[in-house]
Amino acid sequence: MISLLASAARTASGMSVLSIPVLRTVRGAVFLFNVSAASADITDTLDLYIQGSVDGTNYSDFVHFTQVKGNGGPKVYEARWFRDISPETELDALSDKAMAVGVSQGPQANSNWRAAWVIEGGSNKSFTFSLMADLFR
Repeated sequence: MISLLASAARTASGMSVLSIPVLRTVRGAVFLFNVSAASADITDTLDLYIQGSVDGTNYSDFVHFTQVKGNGGPKVYEARWFRDISPETELDALSDKAMAVGVSQGPQANSNWRAAWVIEGGSNKSFTFSLMADLFR
């Protein structure tokens, strides 16, 4: 298992390029999204996406974890993605932080992956979370 995002308290939306050695050889992954602390306010929310890009500029979601609410306490979510499953559709519009909760199976961009998170709510919003992956080659 490798760490893709170190555990840290985050108070604003952001993104981070995922450093995965020899990404082209990845045939599947189990992603582990661990929220160890969340805001106390139910109106605070956190959405985490994993995205791929062919050109390094235009990203599209292929994993969207269940939304975390501020008063929900610690949570751990798991997502399973497999490259060699036929995609649900051969043609798609890019969805940058717009995909419904779930996993889009099938081939993804081989050269650029990133994690993107959206944090919304009041002035004291804060979520401590990390992202890990077990990669299958």
